[in-house]
Amino acid sequence: MKLNIFNLNCWLLPVPFSSENRRRLKGIIGLIKKQNPDILTLQEVWLKKDIRKLKKCLPNYRFFHSESKLFNKSGLLFGIKWTPKSFSQSYFKITSTHSKRERIGLKGYQVVEISPGVFVINTQLYAPEAPNEMKITLLQFEEIQRITLGRKAILSGDLNLEEDEFLNSNRVFYYKSPLGFTVAIKNKYCHAVFNKFSHADKTIDYIVSNDKSLVVNPKIFNPVTVSDHYPLSGTFEF
Repeated sequence: MKLNIFNLNCWLLPVPFSSENRRRLKGIIGLIKKQNPDILTLQEVWLKKDIRKLKKCLPNYRFFHSESKLFNKSGLLFGIKWTPKSFSQSYFKITSTHSKRERIGLKGYQVVEISPGVFVINTQLYAPEAPNEMKITLLQFEEIQRITLGRKAILSGDLNLEEDEFLNSNRVFYYKSPLGFTVAIKNKYCHAVFNKFSHADKTIDYIVSNDKSLVVNPKIFNPVTVSDHYPLSGTFEF
């Protein structure tokens, strides 16, 4: 049986830190309905009103997120068409070198057992603003790799690691390049508001597996502009 994961950093920050949120959320929902994936791994869905909208418009999915009343602490949102075996959410430790921006929104990861012994991890890692902050991102990636040991796991999310950085620090995941960029200069939202992505085309979003029996074939939806990242999907045999 084939299963499909849809991944997107939705860039749904509170206004004015992102733009055209209502229009883009409608586009995100429309794209999900069209693609009809089995699993959703979404990042930067910060406001509970946006989560409520997704739940209302996508009733075929069970959604998992933080339980705070107004603010989704990590921005992570996981959706699945059936009841998983288990769900947990963890947060990365805040260090003394964290930027002010990264202290506001907690980065972390969701671990969902989609079937006995098979896990999907949804995450967004630290976004470094200076070269010396990359070590924080790499330490978080190391933590993710450790928690997959002894499990069949698929990792899906915004790692904030370009391909060379990912390949140099990766020890456990099988990687197939999606042959494109998930962040691109031609995407108008990369130049909007407070964005700093406009200096380069790059891939920082991934769907990868640590088990050969679950190798994922990724595809970038380029140029589908519903966020400052392009959506990414991955199909695997289950």
